[in-house]
Amino acid sequence: MRDALASLPVPARLLYALLLVLAGLMLPHLANLGAAIIGFFYAATLWRLLGVRRARWLPGRWILLLLMIVAIALVIFSAGILDGRLAGTALLVVMLGLKLLELRARRDIHVAIFLGYFLVLTHFLYDQSLWLAAYLMVGVLALVTLQVGLNRVEIDLRLQLRNTAAMLAAALPIALVVFLLFPRLQTPLWGIHTKSATTGISGELTLGDIGRLSRSNATAFRVRFDGRTPDAAQRYWRGPVLWETDGHRWQAGRRALEAVAPEVSSDQIIDYEITLEPTGEYWLFGLDVVTHPPEGAHINSNFALVNTQRVNRRMTYRASSDSGLRLLSISERERRLGLQLPEKISDRVRSLVSRWQRETDPSEPLQLVRRALDYFRDEPFVYTLAPGVLTGDVVDQFLFETRRGFCEHYAGSFALLMRIAGIPSRVIVGYQGGEKNPHAEHWVVRQSDAHAWTEVWVDGLGWWRVDPTAAVAPQRIEQSIDSDRSSNSDTVVFQLDADNALGSLWSDARWLVDAVDLGWHRWVVGFTANRQRGLFQRLGFEQLEGPALAVALLIGVGLALIPAYLISRLPRLRRGDPLPELWQRLRMKLQRAGVEVPNWLGPDTLCARAARQYPAQAAELNAIGRLYVQLRYGRATDPRQLLALRRRIRGLRLRPARPA
Repeated sequence: MRDALASLPVPARLLYALLLVLAGLMLPHLANLGAAIIGFFYAATLWRLLGVRRARWLPGRWILLLLMIVAIALVIFSAGILDGRLAGTALLVVMLGLKLLELRARRDIHVAIFLGYFLVLTHFLYDQSLWLAAYLMVGVLALVTLQVGLNRVEIDLRLQLRNTAAMLAAALPIALVVFLLFPRLQTPLWGIHTKSATTGISGELTLGDIGRLSRSNATAFRVRFDGRTPDAAQRYWRGPVLWETDGHRWQAGRRALEAVAPEVSSDQIIDYEITLEPTGEYWLFGLDVVTHPPEGAHINSNFALVNTQRVNRRMTYRASSDSGLRLLSISERERRLGLQLPEKISDRVRSLVSRWQRETDPSEPLQLVRRALDYFRDEPFVYTLAPGVLTGDVVDQFLFETRRGFCEHYAGSFALLMRIAGIPSRVIVGYQGGEKNPHAEHWVVRQSDAHAWTEVWVDGLGWWRVDPTAAVAPQRIEQSIDSDRSSNSDTVVFQLDADNALGSLWSDARWLVDAVDLGWHRWVVGFTANRQRGLFQRLGFEQLEGPALAVALLIGVGLALIPAYLISRLPRLRRGDPLPELWQRLRMKLQRAGVEVPNWLGPDTLCARAARQYPAQAAELNAIGRLYVQLRYGRATDPRQLLALRRRIRGLRLRPARPA
C-alpha cells in the first residue's frame, strides 16, 4: 500500500529545519575532513537553501551527474583511498550534499534523515568525548523530531517535540539494559586512532622542551589507586630513560632493549589504574618502579614501561609498582653509556668537578652527589619557565652565567657532572606529582607536571634517584606548577588554594567536569568485557556470563518494555481543531432526542430538521447552525464565537411541543 503522505509537497519550514540540523551536525568534522569536502557539502546546502522558494534554481539530472563526478574526484584527491575511515566519511558527506540537491518530496527527506544518522556515527570514528556525544545527541533528537513531523500533514512543533520526548523516555530503559547486558568486546568498540597526541614527552630531550610543555595545563593522564596513595615525594611517573648526550640534547638511543621481569621482594606494592591521553608514542607511564606491566606492554631493561603499539587513542591500563624496589644491576654496556661525555667540556666545568673530588672521599660517591646538590642549593640558581636562549657550551653557560633553568637544565647538567666525576648516570623523563580531584577518587597528572630527574649508579646501592630540581625549588615536589601565572613570572609559581569565592567556584566546576569526563570514559567508551564482569561482581552476579547472560538480557529487555507500554497508554492531550468535537457532541445530543442524524447530512439541513421536530427550540438550533457554518467555512476563527457555540450546545435542551 502506498504512503499517501509521501507524495505531498515538502513544507518550507520542515526543509529549512532539516538543512539547519544537518549543517550543525557537520561542524565537528571541520577537525577531521579536508576543506574541499566540507566546502562541497556546505555549498550544496546553501544551494538547496536558495532553492526552497525558487525551485527552478535547483540542478537538473545532468548537472547532478556532473556534480557526482566532481564529488568522487574530491574524495579521491582530498581524502585518498588508503585510510578507509577517512575515505568512507568523505564519501558519505559529499553524497549527503548531493542528496540535498535532489530533495523534492517527503520520501527524499526520509532518506536525508537516515543519512544524517549515519553522519552522526562517523563522528565517533574520530572522537568519543562526552561533550561531542552530548552535542550529537541534540542533533539526533532534532532528526527524530523532523521524522515525526513527516508523518503529519501540518507541522506542529510542540506536538512533535512531545512525541519525540515520549519515544525517548520509552526507549531509554531498553537501551540501558542492552548496553549493560549485551556481551562486550575485550577492547573498546572504537579501538582505532581517534585523537591527536597531547604530550610532547618522547625518547629525546632538548634543553627547554619540558619547560615549553609545562606551560600547558592539559591533562596527561588520570590515576586511581586501589589502596594506599603514595606520598608526593614518591609520585614519580617513570617514562623513557635517556643515555646519550652532546651536552644540549639527550636521547634514549636506537638499541633494542629486552624485556625484563622484576623480582619483587618488597611489601610496598601499589596497585593502580591509569587512563592515558593520546601521546603518539610507545611509552606508558607508571609509578617508579613498575613491577607488573599491563597486558600488551612490557618493562624494558631500563625499567621503562613500553606498549606494543603507539598510543593514538585514550587508553586505560592497570599496573603495579614497588616504591621500595632497588635496581641493583648494571651491564658493561650501560656502564659505558652512563659515562659517555660530549666531545667538548669547558675547563670551568672540569675544574668544578675536580674541586669536589678533592673535597670528598672517592670511596663514598654519595658525598660528591651531595656536594653537587649543595652547589645548586647555595648558588643563586633560579627555577623558571623562561631561562633564555643558551648557545655554544650550554652546560657551562647554565652553571656559571645564567643559572636560570627548568628541570631538564638541572637534571641534564647534574648527570653530566656525575659522569665527569666517573659516576655512571642517566636522565629519566616523565611526570612528578598530581592533584586529587575533590569530586572523585582519582588523581590528575597534567602536562605542567612534566619533569626530568636523574639516576646515578652507586656500587652496593644500585641506581639511586636524585632530583636536583628539589635542591633549587623543594616545593616543586609537594605542589604542582601554576602554568598560567608561571608564564608571566620570572620564577615558577606553584598552585595554591583559590583565594576568593569566584576562583573556588571555578576550580570546583573544572574538577567536576574532569570527574564526569573520566566517568564517561570508564563506564561508556571503555566499558569492556573486564569492566562488565567487574560490575556484575559488585552487584553479586559473579556467574553471569555465556547462556546466563543471554537469559538475563532477554529478561531485562522484557522488563524494560513494561515502562514503554505504560508510556504508550498515557492519556494524550487532544489538540487541533475543536469544531469536529463540538459538532459530534451536537449530533449525539440530537440523536438521543430522537432526531435522525445521518452522516451525510449538512449542518443547515440537520438543524432545520431538528427545528421542525422541536419548534420551541427552533431559534436556538438555527443560531447554533449559523455559528457552526461561520466558524467552519469563514476566513478567520473568532474565539468569542467559538466560546458562544460551545455554550449554546452545552445549554441546548430539546423538549417536545405540548399538544394543543
